[in-house]
Amino acid sequence: MDRFWETHWWLIILLALFAVPLVQALFDPWRRFLLYRERRDAIEALKVYAAQGREPPAEVLAALGGRRWARRWMREGAAGAGPNIELGADRLERWIELRRSREPFRRWNGAIFAWAIAAGFAFASQHVHAYADTYLVIATIAAALAVAATLSALIASFWRGP
Repeated sequence: MDRFWETHWWLIILLALFAVPLVQALFDPWRRFLLYRERRDAIEALKVYAAQGREPPAEVLAALGGRRWARRWMREGAAGAGPNIELGADRLERWIELRRSREPFRRWNGAIFAWAIAAGFAFASQHVHAYADTYLVIATIAAALAVAATLSALIASFWRGP
């Protein structure tokens, strides 16, 4: 049994490929719960506006409609009033600022993943008797990619560009 991974080293790649959808499937209920909570809060806000007899703002309606509706609302304007370029530009600027603020987290995620891959292949090169040199070469390449990803994450964290 201790020689299984030496002869079936390619199974590590298959396991990694199958792990990605599995992890996504595990986190999907949490994402759906957060979406449910967001819509529930928007409905509660609509109830308050209905009780007061006032028209709800377009942001509340956009929160109820989901992402697709929000994109259409940004293009066409609030409540079907025709194109609203100023409103769309304002939303676009907010979206760009949100993406810029999240970019360092995305980069750090990639760096941590690259370091984990490098560490895994380095561990394999130490504990596998056959093909140890192959694992060491892969670990070296993965470590170089991890260094690049870490530098990219550091730059994204401390330099915010124009």
